[in-house]
Amino acid sequence: MPEYNVARTIRRFSPLLRPQARRIGLILLASLIASALAVLAPVPIKLVIDGVLGGATPAPLARLAPEPLVVVLALSAAVLAGLAAILSALEKRLSARAREEMTRQLRLACLDRFLRLTPVCVGGDRQGELALRLIDDSQQVARLFTKTGPVIARHALVFILALAAMAWVSLWLALLALVICAVLAALVRLSAAPLGAAARAKRKQEGRVAASAQEMLRLLAFIQSSGRERIMRDRFDATNRAALAEGVRETVAAVRLEQKMQVANGLALALIVGAGGWLALRGAISAGDLAIALLYLGQMLKPLEKINELASAITGATSRAGRLAELLDRPDPLDRTGEHKVQADPVALEWRGASFAWPGGRRIGFGNLKVAPGKLVALSGPSGAGKSTLLALITRLVDPVEGELLLDGIAYREWDLEALRSHFAIAPQSPPLMAGTVRDWLALGDPAAGDAQYYHALAAVSLQTAVREKGGLDAPLGEAGAGFSGGEQARLSLARALLAKRPVLLLDEPLANVDARSAAIIQRALEREKGHRTIIIISHQPLPPGLADMAIDLTPALSAARPVREQIA
Repeated sequence: MPEYNVARTIRRFSPLLRPQARRIGLILLASLIASALAVLAPVPIKLVIDGVLGGATPAPLARLAPEPLVVVLALSAAVLAGLAAILSALEKRLSARAREEMTRQLRLACLDRFLRLTPVCVGGDRQGELALRLIDDSQQVARLFTKTGPVIARHALVFILALAAMAWVSLWLALLALVICAVLAALVRLSAAPLGAAARAKRKQEGRVAASAQEMLRLLAFIQSSGRERIMRDRFDATNRAALAEGVRETVAAVRLEQKMQVANGLALALIVGAGGWLALRGAISAGDLAIALLYLGQMLKPLEKINELASAITGATSRAGRLAELLDRPDPLDRTGEHKVQADPVALEWRGASFAWPGGRRIGFGNLKVAPGKLVALSGPSGAGKSTLLALITRLVDPVEGELLLDGIAYREWDLEALRSHFAIAPQSPPLMAGTVRDWLALGDPAAGDAQYYHALAAVSLQTAVREKGGLDAPLGEAGAGFSGGEQARLSLARALLAKRPVLLLDEPLANVDARSAAIIQRALEREKGHRTIIIISHQPLPPGLADMAIDLTPALSAARPVREQIA
């Protein structure tokens, strides 16, 4: 993956700023005015020193007595500082809103890309790292544009205005300050490379920690039941130790830069004091000029003092931008240009000489097969026979490397992908139940359904009584279906698929890992659906006699040279 710098990050992600253009404009305007007020704030100090104490009061203020004049000038400094603070607060509020809006847009863009990528495209990515891209990387990139960027703009404005004000006081002092700042900027630039490398290494290791934590939480029951807590703890600790080492390395690089900056700032102040004092002794500048020159130097050095933090933010955000762009720019592996959208009910499925090979795996061939509308076909075979692969082909998660699939006689590639997938209701082998409520889960089948329809679907799988006893449709459904037995989870998954009312029902091992009662309930529900939907059941074992219209053994698919013979159900 090519390295991302600031320019490349701006080119890639600036289109997401367009909806925030007005707000960004207000942010920059507030920054400009606040910066101008910050530069004007020291002027009353010069007037107090040179005018009141030095006896060189400007004509417009000469009518005031010294005591009232000091009060007026002090109040003027306070008003200027207060207005600058108000505008700075306004800028921060606007920046925060723009940052949250852009973060939302980036996360949606990432999610849209996730939803389009096939299992082949993300098979090599750890889920924890992908989740970190979606949540954290998007936030950091948005922060670069809506916080770090405006902060840099404000510091740049303050620097330019302070340099101009110092030049008004003394051109020689301004030139000296400019040379000092240039040397400091070069020092920071030389120190930024190790800081950036440390930030990228830390970010990569943090992704590994997140992935490791997610995997252990997912396998928590297995870890506990097999007594492997200590082994997993040691592995997690090793991953965290590596992250700790990278974090320390980043901190050391940042501290070294900060130390250099502190020493350089002290030398800069000494140079300006010495040069300014020399000019003041010769009458080239006044004592008030020297005082505000030192204040302006502080304003010019302030951005350089923050450059360590800003450099860290920029390098971190650009490294995240590269990872985010790698995800967003992954090519879509599926041709989505098909235009056919007309849906039939039920439908015929057919595959002709279709075969597929997962990366690093052998090719699996499925020969020719046609499933007539309204029929129930059972596809069985041992592990590796291609049952899950065939399910991925039918739902077009992947495309065959040879041959083709047809829906109602129309090739898959001619279908609009969303319209094609809208034909299928799926009940996978391990129901991916989501945390929420029973209602939330069933709504994935039909969001427009009412409570009566939900209970009707639950009744079809003899689950309505159990759900009512657990608290009804608003009963909590814990993560991974906690609170429901394995058989109840399988029936919930089938209820959601039945509720979808789609013409093709795809069931992956619907009778596996359930008790005899649940198996009988599922069988009766499928018998009621026969003739109304095209049903394909994938199973390791034969189904009960009489349930399937035809049973197909996929064992020959293990060899592309011995494909499944042509069969019509």
